[in-house]
Amino acid sequence: PEQPVTLSAAKALYQFAKDGGEGNEPEIIMHLRGALGDGGGIPVVIKLLTKEAWCGADFEVQAVCLNILSRCAGEAVADGRLILRKRNGESCQADKNGEEKCRLKTVELGGLKPMVEHLKSEELDVAGKAAYCIACHALDSPVRLGIHILGGVALLLQLMSNKNADDGVVNQAALALSTVLQHVEAKDELYRLKGMKVLIDQGLMSDSVDVQENAARALAYAIEQEGNLKDLRRLEGIDKLIEMLAALPDTDRVPNDKVRQSVSFALSLSAFDSECRTEIRMKEGLRALSNCLASEEARVQEEALMALANCAFDIPCKQTIGALGGMKNGIGLLSNGELSVVANACVALSRLVFDFMSGLDFVEEGGVGQVLHGHCILHSVHLTFCFSFSSSVSYGGSMLSSLCLLYFEFECHRSFCPTI
Repeated sequence: PEQPVTLSAAKALYQFAKDGGEGNEPEIIMHLRGALGDGGGIPVVIKLLTKEAWCGADFEVQAVCLNILSRCAGEAVADGRLILRKRNGESCQADKNGEEKCRLKTVELGGLKPMVEHLKSEELDVAGKAAYCIACHALDSPVRLGIHILGGVALLLQLMSNKNADDGVVNQAALALSTVLQHVEAKDELYRLKGMKVLIDQGLMSDSVDVQENAARALAYAIEQEGNLKDLRRLEGIDKLIEMLAALPDTDRVPNDKVRQSVSFALSLSAFDSECRTEIRMKEGLRALSNCLASEEARVQEEALMALANCAFDIPCKQTIGALGGMKNGIGLLSNGELSVVANACVALSRLVFDFMSGLDFVEEGGVGQVLHGHCILHSVHLTFCFSFSSSVSYGGSMLSSLCLLYFEFECHRSFCPTI
């Protein structure tokens, strides 16, 4: 019988990758990708997702084939936190075992169409796996555009809104949207479909922290479009984001660092809008973000610092952040072991220092000495890396630039305020 044989073969192929022992799993995955990519296996797997499959439209076979394509495309790369780090300038180590080659081959062979079609599957487990497979492939702008053209945004929103879908399926749909919505036309489509309401009602308001995390990240990319940003304000999304930080004294939420990271990222992008900055300040969002700086998770500190930095474009926000101890907190983070945290602390401090009281705090808290000390260390590190081909060269240079910017801002401020 064709169905049992096909299913067994597909499961064996997937298991071949999944069961790699500790230490040699990357090598096994590379063998699998080589067998599928160079050996002509990807067209076979794609065909099994279509109506032309010789075993018929079988849900079990489709689910396993979607898992195989996800595995080949690099499951770890679909992790939104890794994508976010890559966007912020930190190299992403997950994409190193030949995933890109397999992703491109799958797309070239027309694999996106059956993936998107399976978002409509009656079997919600298959639909969820299709959403996850899309998330694994939607890491390049042309692929995101292709998914949008095939109607993927509308189908993912429908999947999130499906009352019969469990948290796992909704989470995969939110994850897929967090990658697809990085394309400008997908953002426009979301606005046309009034998708912000779905992201807020089914995502931010979910009981699952995984859904909240991915929905907040999807929302962050969506509000780079003006219409979606207006919908965020209209639907009281800023209030909900601040509440999700679970950082105010009267909250009954349990803090979750993954959610806090995504929410801080969303607030940092919303803060480019003056009305959002005002709302964040009026709703005690600055206090919540300042409290997040005490988190032990560096990624939360990194995103909270950038959110505060973007809010500090307004003088009232600068003054509020300063009154909340923002200068002291920022200076304290200049000695953080994570360079990304130090870089964002420099950006935040460089915007705060133009407030007179914050400028005084900068001196009194030893900020000048911290900056010069950090500058000397990073300059030495940067020169060392310049003589090697390390991928950290540009990042070290970026950190050095941040410290130089902070010191320059302070000197400019001092020229206007000679008493400092």
